[in-house]
Amino acid sequence: MRKRKDMEVKSLSKVKEVHKIDRHRPNPKAQGGTYTDDNTVHIPAVEHMEVHGNLRIRPKDLEGLKAKVDDREQVLKLRNKIANQLRAYERRTDTLSDLTKEFLRKQLVEIDEVYKGRTRLVEKAIREIGKYDKLVESAMGVEGIGPMTVAYLTAYVDLAKADHASSLWAYTGLDKPSHKRYTKGESSGGNKHLRCALWNAATSIEKNRKSPYREVYDRTKSRLSVSERMVESRNTQGKMIECMWKDAKACHRQGAAKRKVMKYILADYWMVGRQWRDLPTNPLYAEAILGMDGHKTVDPITRGWKVPIIEE
Repeated sequence: MRKRKDMEVKSLSKVKEVHKIDRHRPNPKAQGGTYTDDNTVHIPAVEHMEVHGNLRIRPKDLEGLKAKVDDREQVLKLRNKIANQLRAYERRTDTLSDLTKEFLRKQLVEIDEVYKGRTRLVEKAIREIGKYDKLVESAMGVEGIGPMTVAYLTAYVDLAKADHASSLWAYTGLDKPSHKRYTKGESSGGNKHLRCALWNAATSIEKNRKSPYREVYDRTKSRLSVSERMVESRNTQGKMIECMWKDAKACHRQGAAKRKVMKYILADYWMVGRQWRDLPTNPLYAEAILGMDGHKTVDPITRGWKVPIIEE
């Protein structure tokens, strides 16, 4: 059986590269299936994604935007790798020859220019899409949400698959604390590229008093500074402990406030996007069932989003 399956792979590799072939379990993992001879077949990667329902077919313009976003991410990854290597040399935690150090410095200068160019391409692409996409136009008009954030939201988020605002929180890994986001040996953590873009937006909003989301940041940080609710946090030795929010490190409360801003942006984007896409919407559980409407998580009109005019 093993030889026959290996022959199938070899014959398929004559037509397509081996790296485009995936192992697939007809009896899936969720039902207890494992990679045995009788439960293993080799199929093209794209077909494998279709089987599991995670292949997204984008329109041509969005496919082009996604390619530009991914391109920018790859350049940024290379840029950070070189910068970190040079920083380690300056800190004397690593050793490089002068020849290699000079080479990396020259490469960093060139890559910085390439990165700026890739960023401009992404911004140009999202502005072009905003000329005919009402959701993109609406998001671009909100103070504190820049074109790069909108580009990442547009490229990665599939609103048709997000039945609730909380679905986007789970997709970006904001449905749980950061120290519980990853599980060893499992794919988890959410879309880190989108999460990073939202974090950058929240960092910008932290310094922007004109943004309507700055109030979310200030209110959350102020509330946590006096809250006696228990939370898992790290002490000055880096060990995880339980303490009251008011006793947690200031940087933890600051990070929590920024993550709250990220969740509010996603919630508003979900509501406005579903309306512009003519998809059903619903209020958050906390606001609909528990009546927690003192500070609405989903409140796009107040925060400057343009929404469709619904005729009575």
